[in-house]
Amino acid sequence: MTRYLLIPFGALALASCGSEPSGPPSADEVVKAAENLVKPTPGLYRSTANITEFEIPGLPPEQAAQMKGMLGSSANQTSESCLTPEQAEDGFKSMAKQLGEGTQGVKCEFAKFDAAGSKLDADLTCTGPGGVNVTMEMDGDIEPTSSVMTMKMTQKSAAIPGGEVRMAMEVKSERIGDCK
Repeated sequence: MTRYLLIPFGALALASCGSEPSGPPSADEVVKAAENLVKPTPGLYRSTANITEFEIPGLPPEQAAQMKGMLGSSANQTSESCLTPEQAEDGFKSMAKQLGEGTQGVKCEFAKFDAAGSKLDADLTCTGPGGVNVTMEMDGDIEPTSSVMTMKMTQKSAAIPGGEVRMAMEVKSERIGDCK
């Protein structure tokens, strides 16, 4: 179960991409828009993801709480990562391209991808192995040294009890210094 819930987390990498609103953007349009975004500052970043909502329709509340607890133990943790000068120079272009082209059997398409200044508003659908289907809404504020993203996800799969999981989370990331 946890394996299927982690698929949407691959989309977190897009938290900093944007484009002009002219209908559903193609993968190439998303990559081009990502090239025009402010580039992040190289350095050491700390990221924290907190689940704010979790629901499995049709599952008894006790079992849903137990599953939220299992997911929470892996999703509500803080992690640190180093962004090299080369990665910072590339900005978010590679991440946007990888998501559009697909990786590890997961492919995403955007219904909306709007960015203006430091604001991001995006809707996408991802499909993956075993018939997994994820819809996601992202809304966030992005700066060169920090970001705050709110994501609402609905994941459907025959492998999920009740066939569907609804989840919302907030992901905060900030530069905390130079890489070690």
